[in-house]
Amino acid sequence: MKCRTFITLIGFAILLLVPAVVSAQGGRPNPADNVAFEQRMGEQVPLDAVFIDEQGEQVRLGQFVTSGQPVVLVMSYYECPMLCSFVREGVLAALQQVTLTAGRDFQVINISIDPLETPMMAANVKTLTLQRYVRPGAEQGWHFLTGSEEQIRRVADAIGFRYFYDETIDQYAHAAGFVVLTPEGKTARYFFGIEFNTSDVRLGIVEASSGKVGSAIDQILLLCYQYNPVTGRYTPAIITILRIAGALTVIGIITLIVTLSRSTPGGNLPPPRESVPA
Repeated sequence: MKCRTFITLIGFAILLLVPAVVSAQGGRPNPADNVAFEQRMGEQVPLDAVFIDEQGEQVRLGQFVTSGQPVVLVMSYYECPMLCSFVREGVLAALQQVTLTAGRDFQVINISIDPLETPMMAANVKTLTLQRYVRPGAEQGWHFLTGSEEQIRRVADAIGFRYFYDETIDQYAHAAGFVVLTPEGKTARYFFGIEFNTSDVRLGIVEASSGKVGSAIDQILLLCYQYNPVTGRYTPAIITILRIAGALTVIGIITLIVTLSRSTPGGNLPPPRESVPA
C-alpha cells in the first residue's frame, strides 16, 4: 500500500510539473498555481445547487445535506486516471473500519468535477463502491453526482477546493482529500491526502454531528483530543489531559487518606464503657 501511495504521489507530481514546464515555455500561467484545498471553516455550502444523481434524476444538494446527519463530501471525477481513485479508495478504506454506517449515521457525497461525466459513470462507481461497503441501507447514504460547471464550482468554491483543467493533457489537476460538513451544510473538518486515519475520521464525523452520533467514549475522546487544522489530524489536547489527570490525582489522594484513616489502629476503637458505681 505504501509503495502504491508513493507511486501515486510521484505520478501526481509529474502531472503538475509537466504542464508547468510547458506553460513556462509558452509563457502561460502555471496550472499548479490554481490547485489548492483551502480550509474555510464554518462556510455554508450552497444547498440549492442542482446536480444529477447516479439514477439520472435531478437533485438538490440540500436533499442530502439537510437530513440531520453529518456529510462526508468528496470532490473527484470518475474517469480520473490517477489521483481520484486513490482518494475514493482511501475514503472507502477508512469508512469500512468506522463502526458508524453511511445512511444510518452520516451521508457520503461524491461530486464529479468534470461537467462532461454522465450519470452512468457515476452509477458504475457507486456499484463498485457498494460491492465493497456491504452494510444495510448504505445505498441510501452514498451518493455520486454529476452536474454543470457552474454548479460544481459553487460547491468547490464554498469548501476551498481549487482545481484546474489542463487541456494539454486532457486532465484535471486538483488536490487530494475530503471535507466533513455539519448537518446544516457547513464545513467542519478537512482531511488531506489519500490515506486517512480511521480514528480521526470517526472523531471528525462525531464532532460535526454535535454529538448526535457516536458513543460516550467518543465524547470523552473529543475532550482529550483537538483538531489540528494544519495537519487535518486530531492531536492530544495537553491542557485538558493535564486537568483530567490532576483531578484524578486529587481524587486518588483523598481516597487513599480516607482508606488509611479507617485502617489505622485506634482509628475505629469502640466507645469507652461507663463505669459502674460499687
